[in-house]
Amino acid sequence: MIKKKRAVQIVVFILLIGLQSYSYSSPDEVEKYTQQCKNFLNRHSGELKDESFEKLLGYIGNAQICRIEKIYNKLDDEEKNRLKDVLLHIDDVKKGLSKEKRERINESIAAIMPAIENEVWEELSNDELMELDILLRAKWNGMLKALEQNDIDKAVNYFHHTASDRYRKLFKTLNPDGRKKIGKDLANIQIVEVVMNTAIYEITSELKDEKSSFQLAFVKDLHGEWVIKSF
Repeated sequence: MIKKKRAVQIVVFILLIGLQSYSYSSPDEVEKYTQQCKNFLNRHSGELKDESFEKLLGYIGNAQICRIEKIYNKLDDEEKNRLKDVLLHIDDVKKGLSKEKRERINESIAAIMPAIENEVWEELSNDELMELDILLRAKWNGMLKALEQNDIDKAVNYFHHTASDRYRKLFKTLNPDGRKKIGKDLANIQIVEVVMNTAIYEITSELKDEKSSFQLAFVKDLHGEWVIKSF
């Protein structure tokens, strides 16, 4: 099974690169993958005929590349609409797949995308950093407000799916006053670093008359949404 999964991942990577037009060459990785995305969208719309599972993975992988923010922003309106059709079609196709195949897709995409996202990573401009800071503060404050209202289900929706159960159990150990206290004690955050799909903040709080510092981490999930990973 391990060899099979590894082989599928290799096939997907080959397909992703193979769909690129090699007549285009640029040292800029963002431009390279943008062109690959555009070539893919020119070949495909919302229709996918019966193909092998490996080709389906390549199709989905290219759509994920197109969803990377810095690439998506370089698409024109027609290309964005075509991508929307592709993504809707992918959802329909995945509904007809077995659970095993859906898991293989998720594993393969998760294995490939971080490397590609690392290649296209560019330092954020001051304006981009400010926009991201506003977004992440809103998410953090939304989580704290949900806790203050004793809505644990809403609070854990702000977390990465791998961390939500752990924090749900943690929040349930607190009484209502304890949850409200978290909202007041941990409200002060300052951005420290943003690298690829991770943003690190520092939480400063005065607990028992002593100033304390904690790390807060946001990450992007598989859907490209910023979520809380840990604090």
